[in-house]
This record gives sequence, structure tokens and C-alpha cells, in this order.
Amino acid sequence: MKRATRVVLAAVTAVAMTLSCTDSYLYDQRREDQLPRDRTVAVEGEFCTPSTNEVIRPIKILVAMDASQSMRVTDPNGSRAQAAVDLIESLPQEDEVFILVMLFAGSTTAWLSRSGTQTFESINSYTQADKDNLRQRILTFTAPGNMANRDSTDFVKPLSDIYAVINRDLADSRLNAMGDETRARYSVIFLSDGQPTNNQDDELLCGDAVRRIRQLKDLADDVKVNTVHVFLPDQPVASSNCDFDGGVNIPGGGSSCRIPNLPPGACPLLIVNQNAERLSRMADLGGGDFRDFRNNEPINFLNFRFGQVRRNFIFDKLVASNFSAPAGSPLDLADTDSDGLLDFHPDPMVPDEVKEGTSPWVLDTDTDGFSDGVEVYFRGRGGNFTPNQVFDPTLDGGGVDPGCPPELRGVDQDCDALLDCDEQIIGTNALRMDSDDDGIADSVEFKLGSQPSSKDLDQDPDNDRLNNRSELMMHTDPLVVDSENLSVIGYRYETLKDGGLDGQGRQCFTFRISNISLANTLPDTRDAGNPDGGADLYRRGAGYNDIFVTTSMRPADDPTGRSIMRGFRHTTTRFPVGGIKSPHDGIIRVTTDDFLPGCVPSQVQPATP
Repeated sequence: MKRATRVVLAAVTAVAMTLSCTDSYLYDQRREDQLPRDRTVAVEGEFCTPSTNEVIRPIKILVAMDASQSMRVTDPNGSRAQAAVDLIESLPQEDEVFILVMLFAGSTTAWLSRSGTQTFESINSYTQADKDNLRQRILTFTAPGNMANRDSTDFVKPLSDIYAVINRDLADSRLNAMGDETRARYSVIFLSDGQPTNNQDDELLCGDAVRRIRQLKDLADDVKVNTVHVFLPDQPVASSNCDFDGGVNIPGGGSSCRIPNLPPGACPLLIVNQNAERLSRMADLGGGDFRDFRNNEPINFLNFRFGQVRRNFIFDKLVASNFSAPAGSPLDLADTDSDGLLDFHPDPMVPDEVKEGTSPWVLDTDTDGFSDGVEVYFRGRGGNFTPNQVFDPTLDGGGVDPGCPPELRGVDQDCDALLDCDEQIIGTNALRMDSDDDGIADSVEFKLGSQPSSKDLDQDPDNDRLNNRSELMMHTDPLVVDSENLSVIGYRYETLKDGGLDGQGRQCFTFRISNISLANTLPDTRDAGNPDGGADLYRRGAGYNDIFVTTSMRPADDPTGRSIMRGFRHTTTRFPVGGIKSPHDGIIRVTTDDFLPGCVPSQVQPATP
């Protein structure tokens, strides 16, 4: 009797529950063959702009002066020497402002640093006696011993020395910064009164004598070559020698990047103008400014723009990307090793790890320095790449694909999820997370299909009325019309200011990025059946995802200036097939201290079995 009563009560209870909670169930048969619908997570937390004292940008100025004998005629009062001293005295008296003065004459280069070496020195270290000594050394310089004739003028040699000094200083600065970006701004002031003794326009204006100095800006905050033309003689130049009516023979004027040659004495005033034109073009090539001092105007360097040591930065972009999931995150597609090559794709025409015979757990299967996804991408565009070569130690330490030095294989100096050798062929900077300064990391742009080495965020190659900026931020494909599915597949951003500036002068923000879809990545089973147990192999369960979040800040005083990028990389979020999502509440929590410059370590490394 009691048992029958219990059965009836249980049945009634079950009916009541069914009627009162029609949307709930104790067991759903769909679990047998379908995954739960909610496979998304959100990232939420706080980030801040850097304080004005947090990001220090050293200002380094190199003054290069022509010291040939003609300077005694074109600058008899020595105003160039006083200009160097005035520059030192006018600059902000801070330890982060540096100067180096060099003189050049013929093939001779002299460095007038206090230490006598090719080293930038803080202007705070200059005493009044040092300044007076510098002025005298500039005015009384003579080529020592049997050095080359001071009457000759050579531009290419000092420019080559300038390149070497800045390049070495960049390398030393980066070494001292422990791999962080070199944020120094270099300004060269190149002063001369004339032209090279032997025509050097092919190297100066058509070649890379100036251009390569400017190109060093990719390794620093900026590098500029400013030029100064000096012509301040005591006696005016007679113009009666210029017979334009009779015609002046100007040979060598066939190239648009050369200055036409004039015979000696043909027209002194025109030669002076041509000298100024040469230096002006050099400034254009060097990204700097040109100053021309004539008509008894004293030389000064005070109008050149050197920038500021301490700068305010404003928030630019917040971007999230799941490297384990392709754009749009289809349920059946995943990229377990985040190499840009899917584990499997049902379309036989789409390459994947299975078709290529590569490992879905290894970024670079054949250890040749190029990741599998990059090799397949460029092979499809005619490159000589094979992602699954057999390792052969006799072949320079790995495979035979060209272009990657052995010492760079497996290296990612900026930790942007692109190997250094990958960046070489992609065309990005292996020392910067964001090569084109558009606020989106190189790896995000390349893996989603935009151009990481050029500013293309405003373009819309698939004509779906979403530009690349929107597609990259929402983790959709810039080359596929997918705007109709944004409500389902697009990442969603909320960013709010957290009050005013804090005590450190930072503006902080709270944020939430939601609807980040997870992928069903593969478990690592490479050591299955290994007699030794595979102790040297790394095993990991299924479903782990690789989520990368970056913030970019732009200088408030220069909208086109180099931005600051900080990143957070999270590798423990998990969504295995038939399992339970982790974190269970679907929220990855981040603090401002989690966003790091330069190399970004994974927040939690899975334990080795």
C-alpha cells in the first residue's frame, strides 16, 4: 500500500513539474548527438592608458657638420658652432634627452662627444666648460696626421657612419629594454655649405644613402634626417658670370632624381641654389625638415621638431580574437595549434592539416622556421614551400625551405603569435606586435585575411558594407559576405570610462567582449602506444582555445605617431566535445596588470603529464 502510494505521488509530481516548467527537462535526447548551443565566452575587466611617466621616449639628436675648409668662407663667424651650443641649452634639461656631434671632411669623421666615442650623451651631463670646449673644437677642427684632404667634401661616408651609429644604438637600447620596443626618437641634423667634390647624386638622391637611415624608423619611435644649407660669405657672389642668354651647358641632367651638373664657374649663384636643392631633397627622403641660411642670417637649430620625452596616450582600440577558431567560428572547424591551418575542412579543395600531412598540434611541423599555415598560404601563391618535409640534420638544421636562418627558427621576438621567419615573408616587423600602427595586431590581421603591413582598415574587399576594421574586431571574414549573420557570429564590445584620471594620470576603462565562440580543438594523442610513454612529448586534453586580447593607445599630441600595444593571451578556456565549458560561468576576467607590452606570456600553462 505504501509502495503504491509512493508511485502515484511520484507520477503526480512528475506531471506537475512538466506542467509548471514546460521549458525545462531532466534529460534531453539531443545530447546524444548534438553539442550544447552555448559555446561562447566573454572577456571582461579593466585596462588603463599609460601614465605620462610610464612611457619615456628618449630624444636623441645627432648633429653632423661639414668641416671642410670652405666653411671658413661660407660661415666665417662660426655661427654653426654657437648653434650647437644654443641647441643644447634650449632643449629640455632631462636625462632622457641626448646629443652627439660629428664633423666630416673628405673621408674623415670626428666625434665630438665628451667621452670621445660614438655615443649619445645626456645633455644634463654637459657643463658650461663642456659647451665652451665643444664650440672651440668645431671652429678649430683639423684633420689629424695624414688624414684625407680637408678641402674635399663627401656626403656618403658620413651618412654611412650616421646609419651605423643609430643602428648600433637601437640594438643596444633593445637589449637593455629586455626585448621591449625601442621607443627613442632620433633626429639627424646634416649641415653643409656645398656639394660633394665628386658627384654622388646616384647614391644620395637615387640610392639608399639617406633612405636607409629613414628606414630605421621601423625599429624606433621615429628617425628623421633634417638638412641645413649654409651660405653666409662676407663678400656677395658676383652674378655677372651667369650668361643665361648664351646658354649654360648642363650635362648629366637626364635623371629626375639627380641635380644637373654645371661646369665649374659657369654660374656661382645657380650652383649655390643647386646645393640647397640637393640638401632639400635629402630632407624629403629622410622624412625631415630643410633649413636654408643665407643673407647673413645666423644659423640656428631651434625650429626643428624633436618631440617630447613624456607623452599622453589616449585609447584607440580593443580587439579580441580566438586563434583556435576560424573567422565566423563554424561549429565543425578548429585550429588546434593556432598556425592558421584548420585541423580539418570538409571541402576537398580547402587545405587542412589532414590533407597536408602536418601535425595539428605543432605550429611548425617540419621545424624549418615557417609555420604550417604560412607555408601553405604562400605555396598557394607560387612560393617554394613544403610544410611537411622530413627533418634532416644535414640540411642546415631542418628542412630545405629557403629564407629562414637556423637561429631564428621557432623564435617570436614580439610574441604576436607570428614566428619571426613568417613575418619576413609576410612583410611585417618581427619586433613589433602592430607593424602598420593601425591598432590591430599583425597575427590577427594575417590570420583573418587583411593586410598587416599596410593600412587597409577602411577597405571593404568583400563589399558587404563592413570595412576591415569592423570585420577584424568582430572576428568575421573580410573576404566573405557575412554581414547578415552578425547577430549570431559577431563579437560584441562594451567599453566605458571608469571615472576621470586616476592618481597616476591614467584614464581607466571597464570593458566586456562577449559572444566569443569556442572551437572543439583536438586532444594531443601523439604519444599513444609509445613504449617509453612519451615522457618528452607534451600531452593536452581536447577543447582548449587560444584567445588573444589587445589594447592600443595613440599619442594624444600626434594622431599619426607610433601607438602602444598591450596584450593578454589566455590558453585555458576549454570547450571539449560532449564536455562542460570552462570557465563554467563563461567569463574570463582580466585586470589592467594582465595587459603586457611586447612579449605576452600565456596566463596559465597546462601541466605536463
